[in-house]
Amino acid sequence: MIQLENITKSYGTKKVLKGINLDLEKGKVYGIVGENGAGKTTLFKCIAGLEPFEGDLNSDFQPLKNHLGLLETNPAFLSRITGWEYFEIVMLRQRSKQEDFEAQNIFELPLDLYAESYSTGMKKKLAFMAILLQKNEVFILDEPFNGVDIQSNILITELILKLKSLGKTVIIFFPYFFYFK
Repeated sequence: MIQLENITKSYGTKKVLKGINLDLEKGKVYGIVGENGAGKTTLFKCIAGLEPFEGDLNSDFQPLKNHLGLLETNPAFLSRITGWEYFEIVMLRQRSKQEDFEAQNIFELPLDLYAESYSTGMKKKLAFMAILLQKNEVFILDEPFNGVDIQSNILITELILKLKSLGKTVIIFFPYFFYFK
């Protein structure tokens, strides 16, 4: 369980988050929708411990950041690092043993190439695979479907449902968009 109580965040005089209250349970998928600039990414950063804020954040996991997989809208990678090397670094951070990355390459990425040469969608898939390798309890996915092909979107949806069935907490941030009749 993650509980946010009266989360408030300001940048100077501009209040971006105003008294956010949420109870996020294990084994559930939550979607947070908002316009550009509405504060979705700021909330994501506050939950992840990347931004200071006012209010209380309580969790069954202490510290929460050590149990949290973050997928940013536009993942960034060090220059001259291959997909393989990225996975190795991620696993070192978790103090986990090396996995059979090839067997876990669910998106069939060219892991021997430099990640900086990947397309936007390939970078997002590489980052998503990395947070799955970490075996986190909580997943924050900031616009996970943007820039990714249809087949991969289907696979990402299946993976999110699998995480839910495993009792993981998944928070997905979606951009607000309009459609016309």
